[in-house]
Amino acid sequence: MSDYDVERTKYKPKQIRYLFIAESQPPAANVDSSRQFYRTSRVYPEDRLFINTIRALYPEAMDISQTDLEAQKAIWLKRFQDDGFYMIEALETSLAHEVTKAQRQEYIRAALPRLIARVSELAQPKTKLILIKSNVFDVAAEPLKKAGFTVLNTELLDYPGRFNQRAYREKLAKFIQS
Repeated sequence: MSDYDVERTKYKPKQIRYLFIAESQPPAANVDSSRQFYRTSRVYPEDRLFINTIRALYPEAMDISQTDLEAQKAIWLKRFQDDGFYMIEALETSLAHEVTKAQRQEYIRAALPRLIARVSELAQPKTKLILIKSNVFDVAAEPLKKAGFTVLNTELLDYPGRFNQRAYREKLAKFIQS
């Protein structure tokens, strides 16, 4: 189990209502990254996945500054957990930014059997899946549906990078309300 998996497990709900599946684990804890979702040991500037997910799920978080949200991260993650939300990644290792989209999709395709097994261990019959990023949606949506899981995405949910944050929040909120 990676150190990130240890951090994630602290916030695992007893019953997972919604299972988010992002692309790949974040880089090491000492690397500033926009995807250090479960790490609370220090503030990660531009932790876009965390900030935008919390703001999409909890409208009152829109009125809280990014700095304050990051400082309150453990509190928000506990609420995320209490509400039955949990996030994993399709790939159990981190990918460098230089990895191409085609390579990323091939890695996800190769990891599908393991991903389906992991989802089977976590999901219950009523658990709903939300796939984050085009690579995950394009490669994993149909195999997960064929494996009997409920995938809420009817369309791509872009990663909340520099230019997709508002669209990410709006689409995610819509998926949860459906």
